[in-house]
Amino acid sequence: MKGAPLDQVVDASQLGEHRALPGVPVARPRDLEQCRELFALARRDRARLSLLGFGSKLGRCRAAAPPDFALSTRELSGVTDFVPGDGTLTALAGTPMEELQRVAREAGLSVTPDVARPETATLGGTFAAGVSGADRLRYGPARRHLLGVRALKLDGAEIRSGGKLVKNVTGYDLHRLFTGSCGSLVLLTELSLRLFPNPAATAVASVDADDLETALERASAVGGAGVGPRAVTVETGGSGTGFALHVVLAGLAEHLELELERLGQVLDDPRLTRDAEAEALRDRLRDLEPDGLSRPVLELGVTPSRLRPALGELLDALGPHAGARLLIQPAIARVEIAHELGSEEEQLDLLGRLRSAIGPLGAQLRLRAAGPLPLEAAGGVDPLRRRLEERLRATFDPDGLLCTLPPAGGLR
Repeated sequence: MKGAPLDQVVDASQLGEHRALPGVPVARPRDLEQCRELFALARRDRARLSLLGFGSKLGRCRAAAPPDFALSTRELSGVTDFVPGDGTLTALAGTPMEELQRVAREAGLSVTPDVARPETATLGGTFAAGVSGADRLRYGPARRHLLGVRALKLDGAEIRSGGKLVKNVTGYDLHRLFTGSCGSLVLLTELSLRLFPNPAATAVASVDADDLETALERASAVGGAGVGPRAVTVETGGSGTGFALHVVLAGLAEHLELELERLGQVLDDPRLTRDAEAEALRDRLRDLEPDGLSRPVLELGVTPSRLRPALGELLDALGPHAGARLLIQPAIARVEIAHELGSEEEQLDLLGRLRSAIGPLGAQLRLRAAGPLPLEAAGGVDPLRRRLEERLRATFDPDGLLCTLPPAGGLR
């Protein structure tokens, strides 16, 4: 890093690296004062920096340029307030989502979003990246359940937005603005969440299909079965052949039996998994979500009515996709394809052809990958959105020091 070394602010045990940022020192401050000192160092030396937790969401954001150093909140961890009777929980930004799930579960409650690999996902990183998790179909987008935040601006000033109670609504909802900003505006330091009752029972109904069209037809039938699933997922193996549809149900035991009976009327003899085995399968399906760090991920977003034609056009334009891994959530019309895409030049060429193929259907395509990417590769360029982002960044980061930006495509 240019200028004064980071070890003038943090000691050697608080310095490291991240595989998505090779050669970039990562500082892990232990309190807000060290965060302020690191921000002051960046302002003084005009050093560019990235904000992260464990870094598991870096593939979801857009790196404008390589940073001089990164600031990780992983040492800012722990639950600071928990009121089971109100169904609310407050924790520091570096707290792993797995820890929050454990604390809530012991009180008969559950945390949303249910994110992939919660042991390596922090609370702050999850909301900064705008991740809604595998349970979005049941609970909606994550930002709906964020009650309030404390955040730190680059000038060291603290911002408070919202509160710790469900009915505490004061001032502007800046915490909703910060959700999905990917650390391009402020450093989230503490967040308050709304919790939900833990379901009494869980079950998964699964059916196999020889081809994608059949799997999607069966998923469509689930939508008309009169059930309220937690998730509907279609997966395929790395060979590109054979598909499986999984419908995850959770709730009161009596209601669950009624829903399983209704599913049995639209699915052909589904395999049923219950209780602990169902929870393990639910977690496996959740963790299939690719992170974009190991290899690039194409993310397709479209209206549910146009999912099948858009996905067909995309796969036709992609060409032979043996070795690709497809993860489809038909009910929310989201598709993720983990695929080797070649060099940066080849990626840009491929993305241009793919977007031309699906554009007439109103579909969006985003590339998730580690490292700096051209704006056109990260997502579709929306001039209005870009101008709004530039104005916001000019307000919160007038010196342009934060170099991790939200994706341009707007998929949430």
